[in-house]
Amino acid sequence: MRDDPVAALLPHLRMLVALGEVEHVTIAAAMLGVPQPTVSRTVRRLERQIGAPLLEPDGRGVRLTAAARTLVPYAQRALDVLTDGLAAVETEGRRAQTTVRLAFQTSLGEQLVPELIRTVRDDDPSVRFVLSQGARASCLESLRAREADIALVSRLDPAPDGLRVVPLFEQRLVLLVPAGHAAAGAGAVSVAALADEPLVTLKVGYGLRGSVDELFADAGVSPSIAFEGEDLHTLTGLVAAGLGVAVAPQTTTTPAGCVQVPLSDAGARRDIGAAMLPDVTSEAVLAVLGTLRSLTRAGGQAQ
Repeated sequence: MRDDPVAALLPHLRMLVALGEVEHVTIAAAMLGVPQPTVSRTVRRLERQIGAPLLEPDGRGVRLTAAARTLVPYAQRALDVLTDGLAAVETEGRRAQTTVRLAFQTSLGEQLVPELIRTVRDDDPSVRFVLSQGARASCLESLRAREADIALVSRLDPAPDGLRVVPLFEQRLVLLVPAGHAAAGAGAVSVAALADEPLVTLKVGYGLRGSVDELFADAGVSPSIAFEGEDLHTLTGLVAAGLGVAVAPQTTTTPAGCVQVPLSDAGARRDIGAAMLPDVTSEAVLAVLGTLRSLTRAGGQAQ
């Protein structure tokens, strides 16, 4: 280790814990209210001080190294001890810190979840989020196991058995094709016309995969799957490289190397909602739900 690594770590304990919670630099930066490059530079500086890497590449994203996984619990304990110390000297009327556990589909982690965290914390800095991201199925499993308070996922209409659902918004589904593809200039295409197209899609259990399977079933054709992935960034990269086409949520900014082509099928859309167990009474959880409604009602998340 370099000289005084503890002094180097102390100002950045929250950043280290945030990375440990989400293993995602962009979301961690949003949670902390700082630019993503600031987090990346700080990580590099800490790695030099500690003498060990904290993050390593994982596909198109990153994951914590073994050294970081060892260090994060100690950083969390240090923050907890400091928090307890501050609470001990504050007035009796101080509101206790409240934790809200949010499970969300990976595709919602770039815009909606960071905006939700910022908005909630601006109103009540005492709220602490514990985040988990993954496939729709795993999010709902976490909810039913009471490991999450809210599951933010797609395809909640009709509501899954035993869950309370709050609809939030809909996303139109489009066909992503590589630039130069024969369909790139088409006004619209039907799912039935995609029967012979190599399709790149998410794995079974992901919300988008369920929507894709339903679209093809409704059209009476079977997809010709060329690749099954775990995140939309991988799919768009493979489409741009010419491996195949993909059905994906429409976005305001078209991924590089791709063209968004409208789908003419009436069912080419998916619902996004918040699922909870029916016995939720936590004021903090209900406040987060209210913020979700406000954010999505404003129209900024419908794309």
